[in-house]
Amino acid sequence: MDDFAPVLIATLNRYVHFKRCVESLSNCTHAEKTDLFIALDYPLSESHWEGYEKIKAYIPRITGFKSIQIIERQKNFGARENKQDARKMIFETYDRMIVSEDDNEFSYDFLNFVNQGLEVYKDRMDIYSVCGYQFPVVFPKSYKKDIYIWQGFSAWGVGIWREKALRVDPNQETILSNTRNFLNNYGEVYRHFKVANHFIGNKMKMAQKNEIYGDAYLSWYLISNNMYSVFPVVSRVRNSGHDGSGLHCGYMKENPYKDQILYIGSDDYSLDANIQPHPIPNKFLYDFFKLNFRKRVKLFIKFILYHFDLKVKIKKIC
Repeated sequence: MDDFAPVLIATLNRYVHFKRCVESLSNCTHAEKTDLFIALDYPLSESHWEGYEKIKAYIPRITGFKSIQIIERQKNFGARENKQDARKMIFETYDRMIVSEDDNEFSYDFLNFVNQGLEVYKDRMDIYSVCGYQFPVVFPKSYKKDIYIWQGFSAWGVGIWREKALRVDPNQETILSNTRNFLNNYGEVYRHFKVANHFIGNKMKMAQKNEIYGDAYLSWYLISNNMYSVFPVVSRVRNSGHDGSGLHCGYMKENPYKDQILYIGSDDYSLDANIQPHPIPNKFLYDFFKLNFRKRVKLFIKFILYHFDLKVKIKKIC
């Protein structure tokens, strides 16, 4: 490979997470050929300042990359806008990039895996992204491939192409409107539910709270447009964000993500250019995200109440 995608990490004040993320990335094969962009948001509250100042002091000590460019905000953009604005700027120069949260840690071949995927699948219009993360799911030995494609998305270290990414309208009102229209289409809701149960609850939260959860929205986009993401069978990323420090993840006492085993095999591999959906990953991921009976009933009730509340609001307006 001669063309290596730049990496964007958006951050604010999680110094310990950010430092771990950058140091693991600098240890990756091809780090010295990679341009690193850091989008450093500006503190919104007093509690942000200590971590923010530590990150600012640490950034000049970062080494191991082809170049390091800092996008330093002079006012608070917020997590989503900070990342979106930086992404837009990078896409003015590059036709692809790798985006990571600041609470990720990478296997040594993360950059090799994602960059290879970005090259192999660049002309496959049914593939939207190349994810470095694999959910804590172990497939049976009968599944012989090193990768799979699935109609979901993970932002925990993901490669994207400008041409495909810019087809997704980032406007908040458009996203929320599409989400509400989706929830009114019962056939589409059921189709998404059959891919992964949790998709529906996330989309209801978006509609009710007027908030955007990128993974949830992109899952809608992929399923609606018959597109996929590439995932490794063995994860190239683990995430430590469910410790209460993040924006959306919250706190998990039993956290299956932070201690995931990362890939340690050879980086002398090639990705299957003609990879197709397979029933084994689909089934195992469906089972992983499947809600138990009680939670499914609870979700169904919430879905009914969501539509009842919507009808009441419409009646009041009329």
